Amino acid sequence: MTSETLDISEARRTFNQLDTRLDKEPVIYITRHNKEAFAVINVEFLETILETIEIVSNPESYRMFMESLEDIKAGRLHDQDDVRRELDL
Repeated sequence: MTSETLDISEARRTFNQLDTRLDKEPVIYITRHNKEAFAVINVEFLETILETIEIVSNPESYRMFMESLEDIKAGRLHDQDDVRRELDL
């Protein structure tokens, strides 16, 4: 994942344009004295991170997720057409 870095002075000057920049980069790091001070994060990206944390912090959800990954690796997949055929739709 790529990210953008802005000096705090530039971030202040371009604050009203940060939302459009976040469409291209999910995280923009803001630096002060050449050190990362904080980050501005795209809301959709943040929600994805929070959902991921929720999944991996719940043992049952994590187990199901890992089983799904194993199914994918083993080629045990069903696409929409397979499901329709199976359900006679």
